Amino acid sequence: MNQNIFNQKKEYNLKLKEKFWLLNKEKAIWLVKLSDKNLIKELRDAFINLPVNFVIEMDNIDTEKLGKNIVATSKIPESFIIGFDFMICDKEASSLKKYLEKWVTPIISKNNPLKSILKEFDPAKNIWNSFLFESENKWQIFYSLVRYLENYKFPFDNRNLVKNILNT
Repeated sequence: MNQNIFNQKKEYNLKLKEKFWLLNKEKAIWLVKLSDKNLIKELRDAFINLPVNFVIEMDNIDTEKLGKNIVATSKIPESFIIGFDFMICDKEASSLKKYLEKWVTPIISKNNPLKSILKEFDPAKNIWNSFLFESENKWQIFYSLVRYLENYKFPFDNRNLVKNILNT
């Protein structure tokens, strides 16, 4: 069953890249769901320089390319959610459950209401299911992203992280 999940994630990862005109050479796709538009603007400069594709979900926007590896859109088809590798969100938790059910790794604030079921991933022990940031500022979020990308480079660790999400 787990291999089927990873095959589905890979299939929809490619569909996301095609739908949003993203680079195929960048393997990971990060979903950004932050309510603070200024914070998104501050992070954008860092996003452009990372080996990752980003889809920023925002209200009241047509799908728009913001950089070679960044797209903003107001709606992501429900069936495509499984294609995301990880997501960042703030305190808004209602959609987070939906993403956990689709095996998307959360990068969230320690103040998130779901923090009781989400704990910082420990690759040495292969336990827990997320990456956490202390406060909602660009440096804390960037630090969490870098920690996730370090984990993502090691397929065994990343598979264990996704399996831990399955058990959430």
